[in-house]
Amino acid sequence: MHVRGLDWIAPLVAAAGLAGALAVFAAERSSFKDAVVGWARHDLAERTELASARLREPLETGDFAAIHQFGAVCAADGVRLTVTSAAGGLVFDSVRKGAAIPEAIYETRPCGEWRVSLGLPLERVLAPFTRAGTGFLLAALIGGAGVLLVLLSTYRQGVRYRELARVEKFRREFIADVSHEIKTPLTGIMGAADLLGDEGLDEGASKKLIGMVKGEASRLNDLAQNILDLARLEREGEAVNLVPTDIPALVGSVVERFAAKAESAGVKLDVETPDGGLTADVDPALVSHALSNLVENAIRHSKSPSVKVSASHPSRRAGVELSVEDRGVGIPADMRGKVFDRFFRVDPARAASTGGAGLGLAIVRRIARLHGGDVALLPVSPSGSRFTISLPGRRK
Repeated sequence: MHVRGLDWIAPLVAAAGLAGALAVFAAERSSFKDAVVGWARHDLAERTELASARLREPLETGDFAAIHQFGAVCAADGVRLTVTSAAGGLVFDSVRKGAAIPEAIYETRPCGEWRVSLGLPLERVLAPFTRAGTGFLLAALIGGAGVLLVLLSTYRQGVRYRELARVEKFRREFIADVSHEIKTPLTGIMGAADLLGDEGLDEGASKKLIGMVKGEASRLNDLAQNILDLARLEREGEAVNLVPTDIPALVGSVVERFAAKAESAGVKLDVETPDGGLTADVDPALVSHALSNLVENAIRHSKSPSVKVSASHPSRRAGVELSVEDRGVGIPADMRGKVFDRFFRVDPARAASTGGAGLGLAIVRRIARLHGGDVALLPVSPSGSRFTISLPGRRK
């Protein structure tokens, strides 16, 4: 009888929980709607920024086919694209004349002499909010837990939109950089080929032009190989084959490989490794590749009379450190944080003459991080630079 007298507690607790969840639902409904619209506006602003950058060249060159193609892509995604002139005249609208225009939110960005606008239908913007109604009711039945799931789902959707925008921005910049790097040697090859067709060209000039063609073709090949190497290293799931490696022997093989090139450039290569040897668990092929990039950069670009390649025990931790130090022109302080970015070059004019594409150091950093380490750049007094690869592999 006593237990039965408490039977009313469970329904009362359930009713109180349901009432509380409904009260939260009513209180938070308006703010949740505002949050959904705010997330959509933030995403739309980023997409409008990308659209403005994408349309700048077609607008400046009058390439309306490209503009219509981009508008068709936007329309297929349910987004309205409009382009207006500075005076307010309509240049392009992805919605056909006479078609019904649903209520939407808009973001506008300048694009040279024009203004680019993207519109997202309000019905689509509020779709997460509409769907959330059912979620909130279920949340009321289970004590409000569904609210967290809906918020998490909406947040993940916003993260996905931002990630897609970031990937698209990187893809666009990467293609532009690669196109620029390919165009320079191709221009040299095409120019030399035109001159080689001149019947009045003497043998000496012909040999010089043929040498130019070979040099630019080699530069193209190096660029393609670097791009493939970087893509392979950044591919998800890339494995690192860690094996016990004789570090002094690895350093010696790299230095020996560059001995002839250093001598022809008037650069002395010095090697410094610890007495008693040094063995660590690393991927010898990848580490050799990274160290080779650093040595080649020092020979090509530093203008140093000597380059020191060293291996050492890191203090107070396992692993190994590989350093390449020069006494050359050095790197300005404001550029040291950028040298490991793809296609970044301290002196583009000098790099163009020596064949650098700005991918070598990006490859070095990726290899170091695949090992769980990193690469650092420090200035050397009075001038010069020291690049150090820190690898945390088990030392033996």
